Amino acid sequence: MYDTILVPTDGRPNTERAIEEAIELARVHGASIHALYVINSAEIAPGMAFEDLEPIGERAVEYVATQAAEAGIDDVQTAVVHGLRHQAILDYAADHDVDLIVMGRHRGIERFFRKSVSEQVSRKAQTSVLVAE
Repeated sequence: MYDTILVPTDGRPNTERAIEEAIELARVHGASIHALYVINSAEIAPGMAFEDLEPIGERAVEYVATQAAEAGIDDVQTAVVHGLRHQAILDYAADHDVDLIVMGRHRGIERFFRKSVSEQVSRKAQTSVLVAE
């Protein structure tokens, strides 16, 4: 049913459940996993360069790759990209023929101040989206 599963991560604990779900679904379906970290171009602080955030993204996607490998998933790809989070996720999914996007949801106070990335992706995606809480 699923050949390619995308799990966007921001390296925070709220994505742990999504990572676990994506890995289990990949294991059951023999699917590949794509771990994606998006450096949000709209939220770069003055004096901070994209390059300052790339190591954070690399650690986040490598964590997913390590977890997937430990679960026996052989085909894991990682990427760190720049852009608006929801659009970068949608673009990556389209460019890599993703069958399923598995995302976490932020439940903190920040949800009152900015749009939910998982909601935006769910609303606009051309593929199935699973939001793990």
